[in-house]
Amino acid sequence: MGRSSPIMRLGARSLKTGIAVAISLIIAAFFNLVPPIMAGVAAAVTTQPSVRRSYRTMVQNIYGNLIGAAIAILFVISFGANPIVVGLAVVIVIVIHLKFRLYDTVTLSMVTVIFIMSSGESNISLFIIDAAKRFVLVFIGVGSATLVNTLILPPRYDDDLYEGIVSQTTELFKWIRLLGEGASDNTKIKSERAAFDVKKLKIANYYHWYKEERVYSRKLRVVKLRRVVIFREMIATTGLLHRILDEMDRNENAYRLMPSDFKKNLKEQLYALVAYHERVLLKFDGKIRKKRHEEQAKKDFRYKTELAAAFTAYFETNGTDDLLDLFPLIASVIDYSRHIEHLDMLVGSFQTYHKKENRMKVNQDWFD
Repeated sequence: MGRSSPIMRLGARSLKTGIAVAISLIIAAFFNLVPPIMAGVAAAVTTQPSVRRSYRTMVQNIYGNLIGAAIAILFVISFGANPIVVGLAVVIVIVIHLKFRLYDTVTLSMVTVIFIMSSGESNISLFIIDAAKRFVLVFIGVGSATLVNTLILPPRYDDDLYEGIVSQTTELFKWIRLLGEGASDNTKIKSERAAFDVKKLKIANYYHWYKEERVYSRKLRVVKLRRVVIFREMIATTGLLHRILDEMDRNENAYRLMPSDFKKNLKEQLYALVAYHERVLLKFDGKIRKKRHEEQAKKDFRYKTELAAAFTAYFETNGTDDLLDLFPLIASVIDYSRHIEHLDMLVGSFQTYHKKENRMKVNQDWFD
């Protein structure tokens, strides 16, 4: 699958940032507030990835910039507006923001202080009026960013989250099979493991943003809460699959030296669990027949107990130090099987009560 062009890969947040900047500049020009660029700067730095975070950041920015404007006015009236005074005012603003945990608005508040103190107005009354106008410019930018994020292309983080999980898990399936057959390239697998860590962080961000979104309909709130639980279990299950890949790569020599009969048993059981995991993901998206899935799941899930019993029996008769290195791998596989079963149960329960919400909108170029 080819990569999209830079234009096609333009994100909704980037587009909304541009729209918010344009709207803030138009409003500032309409009311003859100068310089209007301050409104554009405020809009650019306050556009947030989620609607709820936009409102929270807007409130914090109002508080933070009121503090910044008050300190700027106080310092100019008391000490003037030379560079040392401006620098000292910025330090005071940073300290106050950190004290009250207004972390998200520190940057914009510092800009507000510098912006107000650099007005060059010598008359105190006119300076205060000019400072008020400049604060209004900041408020216009913040308000524009919040309004645009709420009304234009509201984020659908459930689709993005599911898509990221599927993409990550599919790649892990591929590498698990390659390592199992001893066909992987050591250099390539190490780079892929590093890439998996980056993707894992991206998935965690989407999960956090989706979880914090507020839903006002009681019915939709129940759907969302159930989805949050399912996504959390999907992430945990994929994390265990990642751990299995790490253990197989780390103990590659011990894995290769295992007796062929036991290695074959381990591969068959691991591949069966991977197939089970694949079907659960397809089941959540409504792409697999429920009855067929349940019949196959009964066959695959028996490997959870068989694997533990086979490894224990083999270790008791042929125990060596090399086999001890494989304990984390066996434990991870067993834990992985339990999480798949739990995920299957959660997905089945969700589909029983929310049939219309089964399918997800997936963009296949999510991780390209």
